[in-house]
Amino acid sequence: MVSVTLSNPEESLAALAQIRDVAQQRAFISNATGAPTQALIESISTRIRELLPRDPDLAQIFAETIFYIASLVDTPVAWAYANRSRAQVLYTMRKSADAEPFFTEAVELFEKAGLSGELGRTLVAQMDNLMYLSRYTEALAVAGRARSALDKANDIQYISRLEIALGNLYYRLNKYSESLAHYDRAQKTLENTDDFLAIASIGLNRAYVLTEMNRFDEAVLSFELTKEHCERHGMTLWAAIADRGISQMHFRRGNYSTALRILEQVRRKHEELSDARRVGLCDMDRAEIYLELNLFDDAATIAARAYETFQKLGNKYEAGKCLAYQGIAEFKLLNDKDAEKSLVTAREIFVREGNEVWVAVIDLWRAQLFIRQQQFSLAQELAQHAAEVFEKQQAPARAANARVLSAQSWLELEETAPALQEAQKALAEIEGYHAPWVSYQCYNTLGRLKEVNGATAEAEQLYLKAIEQMESLRGNIRLDEMRMSFGRDKYQVYENIVNLKLTKGDARSAFQFVERSKSRTLIDLLEKNLETMWDAGADESPRLQHIRKIREELNIFYSRLNEVGSTARAAAADTVTKEEISRREQELVELLREVGSEKSGWATLQNMKIPQVEEVQAMLLPDEVLIEYYTIADRFQAFIIGHKTFDVVQDLTTKSAVRTCLKGLTFQLSKFHLQPAYVQEHSAQLLTAIQYHLRELHRLLIEPIQSKFCGPSLIFVPHNLLHYLPFQALYDGAQYLIDSFDITRAPSVSVLKICREKKIQKTEQDLVLAVADEMTPYINEEVEALRELLPKGLFFVGSEAREDKLRRYGQTAGKLHIAAHGIFRADNPMFSSIKLGDSWLNLFDIFNLQLGAELTVLSACETGMSTVWEGDELLGLARGFLYAGTPSLVVSLWTVNDRSTAQLMRRFYGGLQAGQSKARALQEAVVAVKADYPHPYYWAPFILMGKS
Repeated sequence: MVSVTLSNPEESLAALAQIRDVAQQRAFISNATGAPTQALIESISTRIRELLPRDPDLAQIFAETIFYIASLVDTPVAWAYANRSRAQVLYTMRKSADAEPFFTEAVELFEKAGLSGELGRTLVAQMDNLMYLSRYTEALAVAGRARSALDKANDIQYISRLEIALGNLYYRLNKYSESLAHYDRAQKTLENTDDFLAIASIGLNRAYVLTEMNRFDEAVLSFELTKEHCERHGMTLWAAIADRGISQMHFRRGNYSTALRILEQVRRKHEELSDARRVGLCDMDRAEIYLELNLFDDAATIAARAYETFQKLGNKYEAGKCLAYQGIAEFKLLNDKDAEKSLVTAREIFVREGNEVWVAVIDLWRAQLFIRQQQFSLAQELAQHAAEVFEKQQAPARAANARVLSAQSWLELEETAPALQEAQKALAEIEGYHAPWVSYQCYNTLGRLKEVNGATAEAEQLYLKAIEQMESLRGNIRLDEMRMSFGRDKYQVYENIVNLKLTKGDARSAFQFVERSKSRTLIDLLEKNLETMWDAGADESPRLQHIRKIREELNIFYSRLNEVGSTARAAAADTVTKEEISRREQELVELLREVGSEKSGWATLQNMKIPQVEEVQAMLLPDEVLIEYYTIADRFQAFIIGHKTFDVVQDLTTKSAVRTCLKGLTFQLSKFHLQPAYVQEHSAQLLTAIQYHLRELHRLLIEPIQSKFCGPSLIFVPHNLLHYLPFQALYDGAQYLIDSFDITRAPSVSVLKICREKKIQKTEQDLVLAVADEMTPYINEEVEALRELLPKGLFFVGSEAREDKLRRYGQTAGKLHIAAHGIFRADNPMFSSIKLGDSWLNLFDIFNLQLGAELTVLSACETGMSTVWEGDELLGLARGFLYAGTPSLVVSLWTVNDRSTAQLMRRFYGGLQAGQSKARALQEAVVAVKADYPHPYYWAPFILMGKS
């Protein structure tokens, strides 16, 4: 080794920079000739400051070494530099509480030594650190001392750093104008200097302030220029921080998928650097985005995790924000007590912080709680006060939001004049700003008010603008699950415009808006304009390997819960297994979202043209009638379209009346889970009881429109809770609907059109997968019948009926028949599944299939059950199979009897072999089974979706 003299600081520093280990650096110093000097300490101190944004790991190593050298030099000034260096490293890693005593010690030592310049610089850094600890009064006092010391030392360049620190402090207090003024002063001071670190700091911080002031174009430019500057000077960490800012800008502009993709990349960089604070900041941002996407459970979980991080770090401002997000999520989940608790605690934090903007943000959510509790006057006062705070702080988007809520409160109080005034103020607030997440609410609220006042033409234009704004936001979301979630609370405007169009007598336009509101995310899936979480990556990255591992573990747990012979009560009592399943499902969903959000290069959505009434008529056969239901407020409307006819029947019945019947129907069906002896003994009473509810449903939903049925084939397009109804079993007192009509259904007319227009490659080879067990022995009988009816079929039974067979042969099968154990998960519909071989096929797996079958039959329990989300999005197994490529789907609405099912399937396939249409074959099969099994439980569970 070449001998190095410690008395030469430049040479020593160059040699130490090659050693990336604390112990080895110490050994180097021990073996070098000469004694370490103050000049070496100062050189290392300067290098640490330079390294922090570029190479924080080496900076940490040097911070330990400078302490060792200070112990050898052992003078107050040496210790002052060492303490400051360690404090700077801890501050950069956002361990602000740990950094504070080292800053204090360094300040005292520099002051005693009379080094005004170094004292001033240290005080600036300490002030910034105190700010992160939310000790603002102390921070401002320190700023005064720093300015005096720097003025005395005539350190113009570091006075610019002080201005930056003051700008940061006023930003955290949401005093945006003061904040910008300090950044501008700093910028002016730094003109014609090469202080790239300070220039980067100003660029980032200006961008954050401009974002909060809704000066979005200026903010984006500032972030992008700063990122380029950081990359040019090798400031990797700071470039990542700029990226997080760019992510926030995409979020503000409604580009949610892009925001999440960037955020995930940034989060990973900070994880690699073990930077807990900045990982927490990314989680805080994710929680906010998930709130906007209506993924409330996930938002609450992530916000709670980030809150714990910031609590440990002593970052009260960030902890308060996370607690607020948690409260908002709980409010959206209807957990009002938990919401109130979190919001009030967060409010107390911000009151202590002196942050009136965040106090106002929280008061706005408390106002929504009051509206839910019908305390409209209290809500209006809170909302109006919040708006005034936001206006004072030049935050127009937030001010507009508050004005909308104030207007809605006035409307509930039937005070239309002040409501109108507030709504108009809201629109004025955001004039010239791109803030669609607020503007669609402004337009919708103002439209409602105009309609109430009789200005229907103005109301219509406002509703149209609201829809345009909302759909622009929705179009920027790439993942199926996220887009569905996003729409959950945003479809009121469609209801408003449909109602307005019907009132004006424009039923054809009303129909188009009904279609525009229904199953839009499923339509995008079928048009292949949207990704699912599962198909967003195909490489074997560590992340996807982890996904596979979790899937395998879930298979084990699912099988454990569904072991043959285990009673329902025993399965329900297995809480440990259920907790393990829940934890892994949550982890899997998060991983799949990350994989989905990583994929860039997303093409512009091709929005499918919504079919007009004339196009629907052209699509229908002469003997077909389509009935599309739609709810406005609590009342059902029906649009009835024939090959040459179009009618609307308004106000058929109420949701509450249908819900009552549906509850009775569900209760009657649940009795078939009791012992067979009970069912057999009480068969006559059970039939009479269920017929009562089916008769009521027929009276409410069919009788008012029955005269419009001009053909033997009915296509039902349900809405809302009607998706849970077996239309084929509705009863007029003498006959069921299936006795007179063959029946198909579809999630929407647009989905039906896609299914009917789908090109299917003709093939004679069919695929049958069947898994019988002790609970479903008649599946084997079903399979034997199908062997005769499908002579060219491929049959895989029992352990051979595996997922790999479905993937291999499903693409070329003409008909696909799966007879197996199915489970609908009402608690988590994405994990509804079918048992195949040794694994469970859930919605994520089905999305990743490619099926060429013209018909898919899921002869299993609950395969047609779905959770119905806002926007009439169906979330269940049927969604997955439609996406995978099948245009016609036979599924079940409840747990089926395998003996009657085997008989029904024999009849159904027999009808298909005889050349009947799918709808007619299913009708005749159902009628035949009904003759042997009169109760609808046995013959009515199966429905035909899509192409008939």
